[in-house]
Amino acid sequence: MKRIISISLLAVSAMLGSAQTNINVFTPEDLQPGKPCDTLRYVITYDMAYVEDTLQVPMKAAHETMLLETGHKVTAFYSYDAFRSDSINAGLLSRGATQYSVLGRIPWRLYTNYPETGRSSFTEKLGLDRFVCVESVEKPQWQLCPDSSATILGYPCRLATASYKGRLWSAWYAEDIPLYHGPWKLCGLPGLILRAYDSQRHYVFEAIGIKTADEPRPIYYKGEGYEEISRKDLDGLYRRYYSDPVGYMTAGGKVTVKMQDRSGKSVAPPKGVPYNPIER
Repeated sequence: MKRIISISLLAVSAMLGSAQTNINVFTPEDLQPGKPCDTLRYVITYDMAYVEDTLQVPMKAAHETMLLETGHKVTAFYSYDAFRSDSINAGLLSRGATQYSVLGRIPWRLYTNYPETGRSSFTEKLGLDRFVCVESVEKPQWQLCPDSSATILGYPCRLATASYKGRLWSAWYAEDIPLYHGPWKLCGLPGLILRAYDSQRHYVFEAIGIKTADEPRPIYYKGEGYEEISRKDLDGLYRRYYSDPVGYMTAGGKVTVKMQDRSGKSVAPPKGVPYNPIER
């Protein structure tokens, strides 16, 4: 019972629009800083534009600010907006607040070369459930386009393409930046990926800033205590969750969800929400 009460005092919020619904839930455990897993060297900021509802005409893209943190070995890719929300809410929780900030729509985080070199950890939040999917790092098989050229953030870039995780990707990389990383799972080119998009433009990543760490600080892993799950089982949970997110959260009978629109009026929970995964 105590657990149920503590959850009810936290945020279960819905942002309801004409075609998009996003439910954000957090618990006190989500606000902990995490476990240090490497020392930060560089931070690359990306704008991620993504289409949630492919049936909407015309298609509309949502935007999220994402951070790629690179260390000596480990990289972490996650939503800066969600990070800000956690920071704000940690302060609110310490002061006994009952209403919380909800920023960002991307709850997952991707850690490359963690828990060990050649492995990745993908953490995800579905309702009150917390999962981590640990897999071998699978690099795209890039085809370089030697006659291509573009300038991004002042850096000359070249193009490469690859069929990867169910999508055809184009990536522009800067050979002058000797980091072999990029947004999401895109990596393995002879330079930092500054722009990437799939052939349908459902997912577009554009670098908007590159910064060297001002002082040594940790990269934090935030998947401690999460339930380990296979990619196949996680994909199954995605389908179940997005077909009825409120039903998924209340299935155990321990949680009651009340939803309101922006004016505070009670609304019926959505039965299904758009689902267009980056990996398919």
